Amino acid sequence: MKLSEAILLGSTMLAAKAGGQYFSETKSGCALGMAAIANGCTFRRVARVNENERRTLGAEGVWGQWVLRVVMRPCDCWVLRVPRKMRIKDVIAHLFDFHVMNKTNWTLEQLVAWVQTWEPKEISPIPIANALPPGKVVSPKSRVDLRQAEQEWRRVRQAFESRRSSQRISWWTSPGGRA
Repeated sequence: MKLSEAILLGSTMLAAKAGGQYFSETKSGCALGMAAIANGCTFRRVARVNENERRTLGAEGVWGQWVLRVVMRPCDCWVLRVPRKMRIKDVIAHLFDFHVMNKTNWTLEQLVAWVQTWEPKEISPIPIANALPPGKVVSPKSRVDLRQAEQEWRRVRQAFESRRSSQRISWWTSPGGRA
């Protein structure tokens, strides 16, 4: 699931609340908390958290390293209050807390649209054998080669996905209790 999709789905599961990712007592949270819950993550208390990570801790473990990319924020907030360039996950937290919830000059849908401009586009797993143009004749040996390439791609993709899910070292935990 993409982060943008998870934010929208999570908004149907949690009440919107600024200031933290997830508030268990009120079943509410910010955009990143909503997305984490929609993705099946759970939250647990952490003893000490670096102040810079307080609002966005662990987002890269769930959504990928792209949320650590430093970009220009899309708002005109005063530069002495908020840095002009921030990590994507910090921009999401700022936009949600300040612009969606406080000033209300952004909607959750606008925030999701902004996230979509940065998140990686998923590549649909089109079978390699079907990627040939219509009318192209393939020899039996070529079919075997294509089938082997397709199987190898599946193995690589499965290895990547299992590695990614096993590297969730954040304070979010997946539903099965894996970190």
